[in-house]
Amino acid sequence: MKTIPFLLLAFFASAFSSYRAETKLIIDVQNIKEQKGQLRVGLYKPCDNFPTGCKPIANQIVAVKSSSTRVTFTVAPGDYAVALFHDVNDNGEMDKKMFGIPKEPYGFSNNFRPRVSAPKFDDCRVNVEASGKTISIKLI
Repeated sequence: MKTIPFLLLAFFASAFSSYRAETKLIIDVQNIKEQKGQLRVGLYKPCDNFPTGCKPIANQIVAVKSSSTRVTFTVAPGDYAVALFHDVNDNGEMDKKMFGIPKEPYGFSNNFRPRVSAPKFDDCRVNVEASGKTISIKLI
């Protein structure tokens, strides 16, 4: 008889230990100058060589229809970074000029503005708490 309550307690303890709280990271994208093409948004966990040396944990592609848009990711609380670009010509890639300078509008969380090289993860780090987070990214 004592075994049944113990088994129930063990079951519930294991069920709750594997429970992962989820919340929302909402990204308001501003300064979209051309209402055509797609917005390509990547969400990253801490990694080396951000953003080109690691894969996003999630991504979204959103049709551009106005000068601003909202993108929402469902995430566990923690640290993230966002990199995005406006694929104006809808060719599926970031077009670049000489020396790898982006031709199409782009942006990073914390509105980080790279000067000479791509940002590091810590430059764009956003902490999402259990209550969620809304950030704004203005395209460059």
